Formats: sequence, C-alpha cells, structure tokens
Amino acid sequence: MKQLILTTLLATLILLSGCVKQPLPDAQPQIDTSLPQVSVNGHIESMSSIAFEWKPLKDTRVKGYYIYRNDPEVSQTKLNRHASVEGRYASHYTDTQLTPGTEYVYRFSAFNTKGQESEASKTFRVKSKPLLHSVSFFDSIGNLPRMAKLIWRPHDNPGVKGYVLERQTVEKAQWQKIATITNRLQAEYIDKELDDNRVYKYRLRALTYEGIQSTPSNIVKVVTKPLPKEVKGLQASTSKPKSIKVSWKKSEAKDIAYYNVYRSSSANGSYNYYMKLNETDFIDKTDKDGMSYYYKVTAVDLDGLEGLRQKIPVQGNSLGKPHMPTFLDAKLINNTAVLSWKKNDERTKTYTLIKTTHLSWMSTVTKEIKGITDTSYTDKNLKPDTKYQFQVMSVDKHKITSEPTKAVDVLFTTANR
Repeated sequence: MKQLILTTLLATLILLSGCVKQPLPDAQPQIDTSLPQVSVNGHIESMSSIAFEWKPLKDTRVKGYYIYRNDPEVSQTKLNRHASVEGRYASHYTDTQLTPGTEYVYRFSAFNTKGQESEASKTFRVKSKPLLHSVSFFDSIGNLPRMAKLIWRPHDNPGVKGYVLERQTVEKAQWQKIATITNRLQAEYIDKELDDNRVYKYRLRALTYEGIQSTPSNIVKVVTKPLPKEVKGLQASTSKPKSIKVSWKKSEAKDIAYYNVYRSSSANGSYNYYMKLNETDFIDKTDKDGMSYYYKVTAVDLDGLEGLRQKIPVQGNSLGKPHMPTFLDAKLINNTAVLSWKKNDERTKTYTLIKTTHLSWMSTVTKEIKGITDTSYTDKNLKPDTKYQFQVMSVDKHKITSEPTKAVDVLFTTANR
C-alpha cells in the first residue's frame, strides 16, 4: 500500500509542478542577496523520480524557482541549472526519468523578474530507490508441441502492473522481448509457434506503473517436442512430358497425419512450401518442356510437428524439347521451293515447317505445315516477286516441338520464272 500511495503522490506532483527544462546559463548567475532563500521541507523517492516540497515564498519579487542538479555520469559535485518552476506560490517539483539506485545532488534558488537569483538553498543528496527484484518463483513446462508453458508466482508489490517476458535462442544470443503481460496477478504464459525439437531460454521482469522493468528472474530452459523422422526413398521422374512424378516411402511412424512437399527451382535455392498430401506420390504438371525442379518432403505428425527435410534434394525434369534438325538446302527450281534438312534426334516422329510470306515491307503471313514425315519438302505454292522464309521444327510422339531452325530465305522473282 505504501508503494501505491507513493506512486500516486509522484504522479500528482508531476501534474502540479509546472516545471520546464532550462538551458544552462551562459555565465554565473547574478545573486540578489535580498531575495529570500528556499527552504525545502523534504523529498520522496521512487526508482525513477524524486519529488521535492518547499515553503512558498511570500516576497512579491519572487517570480519562481530554479532547480540545480548534477549529472551523475559526469560529476558528483558540479551542478547545472536543470529546471524551473514558475510562480512564487508553487511549492513542488518532481524530477523524472532518473536511473534507479543512483545518487543525485540538488540545490534550489528563487528568481525575480530580472533573472536574478537568491542565495542557494542547502545541498540535498538524494538516492533513487534501487531497481525492483523480479518474481520469487519462475519455472517452465517443456516437451510440448511447438510451444512452451511458463509459470510464476505473482509479484507481491502493488506498484507492479504486469510483466515483460524475454526469450533467448542459440541463433539469437541477445534477449528478445516476446510479450508484455498487463495483469500483476497473471501467473502463466504459453509461447506458441515455436520450432520443433528446439531449446529456448526464458526470463521474466516485473513492470511497474512508472514503466520501470525490474531485475531479470532466474533463467529457465524449455525443449520442444521431438520431430518425426526424415522421409526416405524420395525420387522424381525425368522423362514424362510436361510433368514430373515425385514419390517416397511411407513413414514407419504410426502417428503421421500427412506429408509436406517443398519445391525449388535450384538445388541450393529457397525451398517454398508447395503442397500437403496424404499419399506418398503425386504428379507435378509443368507448362514448359525440360522444366527442372528440386524437391524435399517432410512428414507431419498428429500434433502438427514436422520432420526434418532431406539435406540433399531430389531433382526432377519434365521431358525436354527434341533437338532441332539441321537445314541442308533451300532451292528455287521451276518456280518451286525445294527444302531439305537432316534429322538430329531419334525422338523425332514428324516435322513442322514454318513458312513466312512477306507481303510487303511491314506485312507478313506465317503458316505452319505439320505432319511432315520426310526430311524434305517441296512447296509449289509460291507467287512471283515475293520473299519467303522457311524454318523447320522436330516433333516427338508427345507433340513436343524443338526450337525452330534459323530462317532461310527464298526469293521468287519474275527473273526466276
């Protein structure tokens, strides 16, 4: 109760003090010895604030009060003007944002409208309250799926409004704040969405109404539930048209709920979650010929725990394009284009001829002649004074086409007739 009353009193003093920060004076203050000195009644300390009370001065020349204070990190004796309180009727000042357990030195003076000051009051050495200790009991419960349960005994200080929970991992040696609990009587917290079979460390700090965190509690360690074993027998096909078949052995564990498939476009790339399956195989359809993917598969148990991915992925490919043929010749004989090429792939079943007719400088018409089984073609459908370009593609039994050959020109002019 005493701490609660102190906190309330300090908050009230802050509201009533009307103090403002002052820049350091350029020179030594001008002293008017006729001004009355400030007589301080006393002070109250908390961890981050020190409140003073003095007897208001009745002298009508008094415009307000200056507060001088040291900087403990710089000097224990040198005092600078720290703040001011306007009005001779004022009688309170609260110094805030102090460091717990630190001694500060203060002096007070009255000032008039000319900025002249009275002789300083006596010097006050006041130490802020030491940092609050954390809870007396803090423990953990481990071996839970992807979570850790933390329990503690509520702090007995009514000035505590809640707690700050911190966590540390092997990867992040620095303590990370993961939660703020806003009720002093709260006695547990469950940290969720953790990694599987991992070690976590936790500690707890009490949080006061002034926003001050206590010393840390004892450190507790949690190990989350182990993972299912790695999936074995992973393999992927390399010869299916526009698809890849991926398969693996069924897990020996009896509590496996499903499998997660991860896919990447490169062996050392980022493996993104691809799909969830109850079966042990699937067909991965692709839009491109010769498309290559790398796969990893994990088992997930009934608690949602996921096994480790394979260190070495399996590579699968959709069937690539057949090799293009080699264009041998393109002649114009008796107003007829005679074309010939060489077969370069045993997969080739037919050929597709691409005929481009240049109607004008900017206008062309392209036609595909499909189903050619020979390695030559005769095109009689030509018009005089017209330029033609021909390309050939190999086509396999799955209708997969090779890249087209480089275009060859045939120019049918009147002189050729």
